[in-house]
Amino acid sequence: MKAIVANVLLGSILGCLCWTNSTVAVPLGEQPHRPLLKSRVSISPTDSQTNLAVKLPVNLLGHALKVEQAQPSRLVPSIISDRVGFSNLPYVHRTEQNNFVLGFQNTFWPSSDGGKYWGVTTVEHWGKNNYRQLELSKLNYVNSAPMLASGSSSLTFSGGGNSDLTNQKQLARDNYNSPEFEEFRGGVTYHRGIARQVTMGVGFVYEKNIAGFTQLTYDSDILPIETTISLLAKDSTVNLHSHVRFQPAHNFVLDYYNDSEKQQYNLNWAIAPEFTLISKGNSEHKSYSAGVKIAFKNDYWAFSATAQLDNEHNLQWKINSQFGGFQFVYRSDRFKSNSELNVNLIDSQKLSWQCSTFVNYKTQFKPARDESEDFITGGARIQSRDRIGGGLPLWSLDLGYGRGIYGKGAILSGSVALKSNLLLKLNYQTISAVSDDTKIKLELSSR
Repeated sequence: MKAIVANVLLGSILGCLCWTNSTVAVPLGEQPHRPLLKSRVSISPTDSQTNLAVKLPVNLLGHALKVEQAQPSRLVPSIISDRVGFSNLPYVHRTEQNNFVLGFQNTFWPSSDGGKYWGVTTVEHWGKNNYRQLELSKLNYVNSAPMLASGSSSLTFSGGGNSDLTNQKQLARDNYNSPEFEEFRGGVTYHRGIARQVTMGVGFVYEKNIAGFTQLTYDSDILPIETTISLLAKDSTVNLHSHVRFQPAHNFVLDYYNDSEKQQYNLNWAIAPEFTLISKGNSEHKSYSAGVKIAFKNDYWAFSATAQLDNEHNLQWKINSQFGGFQFVYRSDRFKSNSELNVNLIDSQKLSWQCSTFVNYKTQFKPARDESEDFITGGARIQSRDRIGGGLPLWSLDLGYGRGIYGKGAILSGSVALKSNLLLKLNYQTISAVSDDTKIKLELSSR
């Protein structure tokens, strides 16, 4: 019965989408550029009169190939070493009409097999440029569904394999053979704004079997509530996921998530510009926490800190402070702690480079054995004073030395900024916090 209901809903949505397509599509690239919004989207009443048809892109793969060919740094050459590493940060390319992601990423649907894989995702959109900005490398339409203006639309294609190309242990098990995409997973979904506050989505996903994927998102203009209901229909079962966002003011956001396995919530309440109350919970793990976040800055000093206490009375800390040429970062929870001090030594405007020294101290706690493992590194960092968009230095070089329970050794790394959000890195280390293996890693990573 559930499958019949899901199929009827799927057919109804398809009918609605086809019925609304009656004129010529307006590519997003022809619209004046405006900043994309991260929060609730305000749409004028005239938007409901816009009736746009959609021409689905037959050259979707062509867009991906163009983006790939446009980046000369897209190839990661093989290097001779006893370890070869790949970045676990995907490459993201954005334009006004399409977005492209290559690398380790999330599935946009509620995956029954871990949720992450190595692959390609493209998102094409048409219509008015008020498409809510999404974090492409962590795409999750169940928790953050597209909200489109009436007549606007988007098409998402995603596919890849379960192999984690960043997992050194997996490469070792494969005897360092070239990783292959095993157990292909993928999906296609089409979203369209059918009314001023309503967006519908329809598509399918494949994980060993084909499943129908449908969504309905409603953004009320009467109550400060946005609701998304998602259905994943496979065989004779239907999995329902719901997300409700309650935002009565710009400084108060409560997100509630519900599915067949768990209930979750996240609360952020900025009671002052420098002071925010935070809380989160997960019924599946029976974990709940609450705390505060403070942040302030002036011309001389910047400081931010987060403290949370969970239901097992474990305290989690995050601190980031900077005073002049000194920067201190600290993180701690029940499993590990990490602290780092950076001191700026030389800032040469004439030679256009900077030099600083750093000390990093990590502790891995082993509660079951009532012991801990320490790893400390120190060294110097030389980098360009010149920055490109996003604040990345044009080049950077780290020379360090590490010591831990597995021994001691050199750690060297260098990076070159290819674009405002793309780095080419080369790392060499003879020691790490988890082993004494020599590793050479060449990677492309997004900041």
